[in-house]
Amino acid sequence: MNRHLARAMRAVAALFIAFTAGCAGARVNVTAERARYPISFSGSVRDASGVLRLRSSLVKVGELTADGTRLGILYSGVTPRSDYDISDDVNAQVEAARGEAIVYLTVTVSDSCNVLNAFPVLNVLPFWPGCIPLTVTGDIVRRR
Repeated sequence: MNRHLARAMRAVAALFIAFTAGCAGARVNVTAERARYPISFSGSVRDASGVLRLRSSLVKVGELTADGTRLGILYSGVTPRSDYDISDDVNAQVEAARGEAIVYLTVTVSDSCNVLNAFPVLNVLPFWPGCIPLTVTGDIVRRR
């Protein structure tokens, strides 16, 4: 009897952990396939001729901002439109600022979907959606 009770208690504990831990979420790939301007995660960037331009030789002329959200189902296995292409934002914003490149590119994921992603009990179901809200920022620069 004790063995059956211990087995049942382990099963209840495992179900409790599964139903409260949750698996909701999504995945995203940030790309810039059609960007007409160089992009760097650091403060330096190579120009069209391949010359490395250090931060000291660049002047900031604006800021890039792009926002997006991606939804996922089946425990993030299916994320429609999982590619987030920032090319149009880069091209439009750099041109408007009369810049030549983007430096200090940063991708930030916010917690504004935590209510959806951490919803008790339902988030373990494969059809329960999860999401990732992200913001891409950077400095628009040109040569001094």
